[in-house]
Amino acid sequence: MAQGTDGDRTPLDMDGKTVLITGGARGMGRETARKLGRRGAHLIVVDWEGEAGTRLRDELNAAEAGSAEFRYCNLSELDAVRALAAEVLAVHSRLDVLYCNAGITDPVYRVTPEGYEHHVATCHLAHFLLVHLLLDALRAAAPSRIVVISSEAHKAGDGLDLEDLNNARLWPDDGAPSNNAAFAAYHRAKLANLCFMLEMNRRLAGSGVTINAISPGFFVNTSIYRNLTGVFMWGARLVFGIGTLLGLNTPERSARTYEWLATDPALESVSGRYYQHLRELDTSDAAKDRDAAARLWAWSAAQTGVGDEAAGPGVAP
Repeated sequence: MAQGTDGDRTPLDMDGKTVLITGGARGMGRETARKLGRRGAHLIVVDWEGEAGTRLRDELNAAEAGSAEFRYCNLSELDAVRALAAEVLAVHSRLDVLYCNAGITDPVYRVTPEGYEHHVATCHLAHFLLVHLLLDALRAAAPSRIVVISSEAHKAGDGLDLEDLNNARLWPDDGAPSNNAAFAAYHRAKLANLCFMLEMNRRLAGSGVTINAISPGFFVNTSIYRNLTGVFMWGARLVFGIGTLLGLNTPERSARTYEWLATDPALESVSGRYYQHLRELDTSDAAKDRDAAARLWAWSAAQTGVGDEAAGPGVAP
């Protein structure tokens, strides 16, 4: 079981390495960009927060080491993800690290222009598509690494509903905002991240490209919970405030594991694992369900047009 501490690893030299981070303008993504920039990496910061993204780009380019570019992308829209990949590949033929970091939680039921519920689109389908579109660049840079950001929230629910992978039945019939529905959708999205990671790991065997997943920790003080309402918002603020004062749930602490998975030479060939705060964790049994993962993969491939399978029987679009 691979583990690490702050003082027992000699990081790889990231000079000349290219790293793409979705959701890179804020929170753990921003802290990871700063850490890898200090090690000399070139960062491709991807976000729909344009002002924050350009600020971070300028900050990284003004530093003594590393460099950065900002790419605006609304990851909830698959056509925008395709455009992003085309822009990146037009400039970069090699990609050393890809962080699938962007995520949301929102009590309002929202559907993308392409018909996908926002949690599904942003957290899962966007990254399923992006990994496949950038896979040749990752192979060209091998040994290279994919890091998928999941959460221990993947254990806190009923699991995937294979007849409702688009979360159409989670919200009240009248479409009213629901914090409970948002948590259920987030749970399913983070579980889908792990199912994807484990299945992709099997498919990448022997390619020189590794894929692992991270739980950032509990109630990390980022903006992801900003859309919660009522008692849920006040409870989140209380937990975030106390945790931050104690240094338990800061983005900086979580980003140490992001950095470690990209830079530790001992992890060069380690793949298919799940980590939190520099230590390996076990996933839920639901994440290890091969049949559910295969059906999720088939549905995702059918929605995105990438992957090698059509939708399986009994899987609702």
